[in-house]
Amino acid sequence: MTPLVLFDSLDLSKASNEDFYTTTEIIAEQTGIIYDSVSRLVRKYKKKLEEIAPLTWHFESSMKKGSRGFEIRVNNRGNARKVYHLNEQQTLFFIPLLGNTPAVVQFKFDLAAAFVAMRNELQARKIARAVEKQKGVTLHQSISEWVHYPRHGNTWHTIIRSLLATTVTGLTKKQIQARDTDWRKEKTLLDLLNSEEMERYKMLEGIAIAMIEAGSDYEPIKTAIKSTMTTKKAETTTETA
Repeated sequence: MTPLVLFDSLDLSKASNEDFYTTTEIIAEQTGIIYDSVSRLVRKYKKKLEEIAPLTWHFESSMKKGSRGFEIRVNNRGNARKVYHLNEQQTLFFIPLLGNTPAVVQFKFDLAAAFVAMRNELQARKIARAVEKQKGVTLHQSISEWVHYPRHGNTWHTIIRSLLATTVTGLTKKQIQARDTDWRKEKTLLDLLNSEEMERYKMLEGIAIAMIEAGSDYEPIKTAIKSTMTTKKAETTTETA
């Protein structure tokens, strides 16, 4: 099956969302519209497309098996044809111009899903790379160097640590603090966790560091932390049943 979304980087984990694209060749094949019509439409709206992002292309001169054996893919003038690259934002503008035939509607759906899948794969690989690199990196250091750090500054340290502590205990911040009748500001929530909770905390801390290093925003980190703890609790329940 022909992939609907392509990228040029040899290492996907080093790519960015802007590196993903589909081509006029893929569009023509998937919608059943002749290639010259798709290419002509790109040229017609070239200025609009370039307002979104620079329009890139390559010349297609590969061999294709046809009814009379292998033939060179060429345009109607006998030249190697120009294949345009459209990124996700450009396709959002361009695909509706092709109409609403069943094939085009299905392609819109499939292409949107393919871009989402590629973004998810990119994020997963970035996290995997960050996990490999995070040995020796502390949570404090990763938060301080976080791309989203300027939004809340030092408050992020409290937010992230509170997220981890409340998740492993199943308690609110005030409920954790209530474990100690002599609560003082110089104490931290970590001082009030038992050994089992600390073990869970360290596990979730590793996930948080990896996602912060990968550039994830807070909400995806929160979701991952919560879902990981839910999974661990379910596994523990199954083992003891």
